[in-house]
Amino acid sequence: MKRLTLMALVLPAFALPLVASPAVQQPRVVTDDEWCREQSRDGDRERHCEVREVTLPAPAVLEITDVGNGSIAVTGSARRDVRLRARVVASAPTLDEARQLARQVTIATDGGRVRDDGPRGDRQRSWWVAYRAEVPGRQDVELSTANGSIAIADVKSRIRARTSNGSLRLTGPGGDVDVHTANGSMTIQLAGSTWDGAGLRARTSNGSLRIDIPEPYHARLRAGSRNGSLSIGFPLTVQGRIGHDVDAVLGSGGPTLDVQTANGSLRIERAR
Repeated sequence: MKRLTLMALVLPAFALPLVASPAVQQPRVVTDDEWCREQSRDGDRERHCEVREVTLPAPAVLEITDVGNGSIAVTGSARRDVRLRARVVASAPTLDEARQLARQVTIATDGGRVRDDGPRGDRQRSWWVAYRAEVPGRQDVELSTANGSIAIADVKSRIRARTSNGSLRLTGPGGDVDVHTANGSMTIQLAGSTWDGAGLRARTSNGSLRIDIPEPYHARLRAGSRNGSLSIGFPLTVQGRIGHDVDAVLGSGGPTLDVQTANGSLRIERAR
């Protein structure tokens, strides 16, 4: 038996998982009392909240997708890497159970793909994760959450963002942007004098949409509300009549800003 054991230990290298994959840095728990003030009772349950942080090399695409019940906020900056924070909140009958539940929640960040995982919840025990990321200003991002909001500020890149039941906010966007919310409002605040990039496509299914445009601004604006009101807070030279749709050239024209709502109001205002 000893010889058989020895032979098993010296099998050819290709039969064993000896090639280690690149090290994946694990998020560490940090103090963030301002963001983590949810350490209170949830009805007859207790909550435990902790914030984990990790710094990652800037990936080709930062993917924070399939988030269940948490929000996502991404802010562009002058940094060359990605600073990611994850707020893990667990709810259980006792505080000790909530802490134990939070410890079972994992955050994977390999390859720029951010995923959270943990035990299956029930009526007495549940958990969720919210994210904040500081990224290079030209970082491509792909974001999605089921029951949470998305906020993106000062990022000019390829942006794809989806929410099922939550609001979506863009501040100073640019690049190739395609965003959608199914059951929530959307706010877009433009900056500068023209769109920097390929253009904007924004859709809400059941929610209002507001876009604030600076003066002067150069772009093509296509806007419409299928089953809601359309209001414009400044004079526009449009093609055709203003009804539920507008097709207008702002200034000397430029990339297309295509903003549409299905069941909600649409407001177009001057940025203050």
